[in-house]
Amino acid sequence: MSFLSASGGTIMTRRFVPAAAVVALTAMAATALTSAREPVSVLRIGTSGTLIPVGKNKQEATALATLQNFIKMETGLNNEIARAKDWQDLTEKMANKDLHLGVFQGHEFAWAKERYAALKPLALAVNVYRYPIAYVVTRKSDPATDFGGLQGHSLAIALIGSGYLRLFVDHECQSLGKKAEELFSGITIAENVEDALDNAVDGNVQAVAADRAGLEAYKRRKPGRFNQLKLIAHSKPFPPPVIAHFNSSLDAGTLQRFRDGLLNASQKESGQTLLTLFHLTKFEAVPTDFDRVLADTRETYPPPAKGGK
Repeated sequence: MSFLSASGGTIMTRRFVPAAAVVALTAMAATALTSAREPVSVLRIGTSGTLIPVGKNKQEATALATLQNFIKMETGLNNEIARAKDWQDLTEKMANKDLHLGVFQGHEFAWAKERYAALKPLALAVNVYRYPIAYVVTRKSDPATDFGGLQGHSLAIALIGSGYLRLFVDHECQSLGKKAEELFSGITIAENVEDALDNAVDGNVQAVAADRAGLEAYKRRKPGRFNQLKLIAHSKPFPPPVIAHFNSSLDAGTLQRFRDGLLNASQKESGQTLLTLFHLTKFEAVPTDFDRVLADTRETYPPPAKGGK
């Protein structure tokens, strides 16, 4: 795969509780759970930003309408989708039960999970690879051999994945004691990854930040031009976008129907349309190594202070 092949005892004691106490505690827990998870008539979903990587309102409106129809078919519920101010606002609204579900960028969920232990992932939104990786590339003829060598270069950041791509770029710049705007001569957002990479090959832009899926698609479509690029830096795996909830937000039946609808989306025509509009290939169940990826992300990219994005 050329330069795209980047790489990742408990002691218990038993205490006996009287049977009557166990029965009483179980009954209390069941009563509390039932009252906390009454069925809802309108499913309220929040997002930490735009749900699709395009700047055209009409396209986003179409995607949102498709998502709402899909949810209606899978759960039988009418639903509302609202954009929160940021990931912190979204988490607080979910914790206050103003929202039943939230859609986070992966690194945002890592930050939110640290502050709210009860926040749980329901499903992951995946584009080809479960864990995206950020890459920065230049032309092979460019003299730069590391990130510091990009001083004074122009940089294009692909719109798909721009959140974690910019997080990675900013982190690399900070490790050099600079802000991105100080290291690079100019930073632009490229709506089309292929065009951005073509511009790098043609010398119209000097560096491009893109994800693994975008680079591999370019390699398949234009192998000769791809071979004119070289890797400058890459990130550790990031968590993908996450659909999340709090335990007390929804009754178990609604939660299960919603999860099943997401996980089976690629098997249905309506689901395939949904995935295409949101630039995804599938939704996945939460894997066993997810907490480790969240922890690695928080360690490398600490959450901003409250009030920061």
